[in-house]
Amino acid sequence: MEIKDTTQERVRARDAAMRLLNRLTTGAAVSAVAGVALLGAFSAYTIPGTTSTTAGTSTTASSSSSTSTSSGLQSSTTPVTSSSSSGVAVSGGSR
Repeated sequence: MEIKDTTQERVRARDAAMRLLNRLTTGAAVSAVAGVALLGAFSAYTIPGTTSTTAGTSTTASSSSSTSTSSGLQSSTTPVTSSSSSGVAVSGGSR
């Protein structure tokens, strides 16, 4: 009789451990999805070069060589020139 009770206790302990593991797995998955969503929102908010304007205000550039349009894009007034020198390879730059 004692062996059967011990087996039942082990089965109950195993089932309780499996329920705990399932809860932890679900919690980790939900946390990961929430973390990715927060990171994506933060990244989208901090992308350089984007502007947000409020109604009734306009943004002007402080530089004299560019002007700001109502869409937030800047147009340059400096002419485009070309040169006949050899090309230069640049890697790793994001700006």
